[in-house]
Amino acid sequence: MSSRATVHATTSNIGYADDIGLSRTLTCDTVESDTTMQEEATQLDTWADKNNMIMNSDKSYELRMCFSKNPPAPPPLILGGKEVPVVECATYLGFILHRSLGWDSQITHMAKKGSTRLHFLRMLKKGGMPPEDLETVYTTLIRPVLEYANVVYVGCNTKQNNTLEAVQRRAMKIIYSNSIQTTPLPTLKDRRESAAKTLFMQMRNVSHPLHSMVPNDRHQNTRRSLRNQHHFSTPKFRTERLKNSFLFQAISLSNQDL
Repeated sequence: MSSRATVHATTSNIGYADDIGLSRTLTCDTVESDTTMQEEATQLDTWADKNNMIMNSDKSYELRMCFSKNPPAPPPLILGGKEVPVVECATYLGFILHRSLGWDSQITHMAKKGSTRLHFLRMLKKGGMPPEDLETVYTTLIRPVLEYANVVYVGCNTKQNNTLEAVQRRAMKIIYSNSIQTTPLPTLKDRRESAAKTLFMQMRNVSHPLHSMVPNDRHQNTRRSLRNQHHFSTPKFRTERLKNSFLFQAISLSNQDL
């Protein structure tokens, strides 16, 4: 979180190094006349000027997320004396956010970046590096690219999952083209689900910054000794978007282990 104060207490203010992210939730009937985001942008300009900094409006963008059939348009946002462009996708901390909250753009980007790095394996294989060392190169140099922020898209669909798994299969084909792989690597899906469950278990600790997202277990909700009393209640959902979100998927996966 950023230490800079916001104009409105309901404004989310996230800062990391020299990156700042501001977000607000607005109702459809107030969007067209809303001035709160402009007030936040003006305050940000003032804060930067007082701290001898200049806001780079050329690297700023506005991402609007609305799932209404006829989404209203808010007033233009001015930052650093320039109008902030409205975009379909925005990259923040290396993760591509789409206005639909879909993961196609991010997964395609990771698969392309991971595929490019397979060239290193081919060159090292040609130079005579043994398969065990090539596998180490893959797990330290290429696989992390395919798993960046993987808990976010733990509920990705089959097509998206296959896009990532295809890169790992190509890597294994390069490494073990002339030998037998004794211990197959776990799939990216298995590692993604394991990471999601681990994070959710960490969130159960009251000192965790995301602890407020953890729902009560069924015993706390009903005060009865149920067969699955230690299971967590999954949030009610009406859309596949929420069903595939991290929290829903992490709770479902964790309940399977209880």
